[in-house]
Amino acid sequence: MFIGVSNEYYSIRTTPDDGGTLLLVGGGGHKVGAVSNTEECYQKLEAYARSRFGVETIQYRWSTQDFVSFDKLPYIGKLTPFSNHTYIATGFSLWGMSNGTVSGMLLSDLILGIENPWARLYDSVRATPFLTPESLKNNAEVTTHWIGDRLKGLQHSLNDVAVGEGKLVTVDGKKVAAYRDEQGQCHAVSAVCTHLACIVNWNSAERSWDCPCHGARFNYDGKVLHGPAISNLQPLTAE
Repeated sequence: MFIGVSNEYYSIRTTPDDGGTLLLVGGGGHKVGAVSNTEECYQKLEAYARSRFGVETIQYRWSTQDFVSFDKLPYIGKLTPFSNHTYIATGFSLWGMSNGTVSGMLLSDLILGIENPWARLYDSVRATPFLTPESLKNNAEVTTHWIGDRLKGLQHSLNDVAVGEGKLVTVDGKKVAAYRDEQGQCHAVSAVCTHLACIVNWNSAERSWDCPCHGARFNYDGKVLHGPAISNLQPLTAE
């Protein structure tokens, strides 16, 4: 596996596939809900792969989410201090292959009662600093989205939503997330995230509504795709 070191880095690796080999190229990372035209992220990856490796066809493409802890280390161990049979491994900070391996080794020792010298370092219930420059920046961004997105005009009607397009509109004073499918049917749901009431943003490549505050994602019908939200977006009647 190879990985770049600049801000806009790429990762490169291979994987076997039906007797051949696939080249996996990753990159284009961004905060959930911060980019609407996510199709461009895939296009940049494709252009990079074709220019460096002579790629002829793109077999698959997908995106995922990575969690980063306050101190940049994974949380590995008991779910809570009082959990005896429920364990957790999360916050891999983009290093899922290595940290996933560490988690398997550590959790198996914890379950079997074997002392592990790494247990304290990665302890899932350890005290971590909540006030860091990055956390303060994230909180400021959440506040900006929570207030600023509500003040945006969004003076459109559902008729302004083109086929294959997702758009935030205002209907009867309410923020509406509307998507019109290839058959012309409009799918309209509340644009207010059910987690902490931020306004969602359209993700063109995944055809999903993504929350820029805490990373919740919903499909175009408002069904939860990814937490922390656990309730679907409220459906609205579309004309």
